[in-house]
Amino acid sequence: MKQGKFLKAAIVATILIVNTVPLLATEVSDTTKSKSTIGEKIDDTVITTQVKMALMKDSSTATLGADVTTTNGVVLLQGTVQDNSERDMTTKVGASVQGVKSVQNEMKVITEQTSTVGERLEDTAITTKVKMALTLHASTGALRTTVTTTDSVVTVGGKAKNKAEKELVSKIVEDVKGVRKVINNMTVE
Repeated sequence: MKQGKFLKAAIVATILIVNTVPLLATEVSDTTKSKSTIGEKIDDTVITTQVKMALMKDSSTATLGADVTTTNGVVLLQGTVQDNSERDMTTKVGASVQGVKSVQNEMKVITEQTSTVGERLEDTAITTKVKMALTLHASTGALRTTVTTTDSVVTVGGKAKNKAEKELVSKIVEDVKGVRKVINNMTVE
């Protein structure tokens, strides 16, 4: 029993460390003035981790692959779910976490008729290629960008430093092989 509690604590600590280190590195390397402080970014990281853990613990949300992003206490949920009740439950679970101001649920309902395993694998491959392209391009803030793909349509979210960066992200994503359409929901700081 003690090992189980220790293992859970170790997992939570690892997730916190893994999610916090890139944020601290971004803060150090960012020479422009940012509206978010390191403390706010750490708070958002803690909220993100707690939402992910809550989704994993809740038996009615089988969304282990849910993309969770938090900005100033607002949680963005992206990914896929099996049905609308699971989508609604992810919103409720996310909203129940302390510190969450609101939840934006952009999760897509996948039915067997609309998506095959091959299509989901292709979407995963496209998402991976897009994330890599954004990471390799020096002028984009890949750490501040979320990417999801459904039926070869890539949805990009997060924050851009300016309108030019937002447009550049769209162009980079459009150039990735297999992308049918780009929906850029990034906000400009």
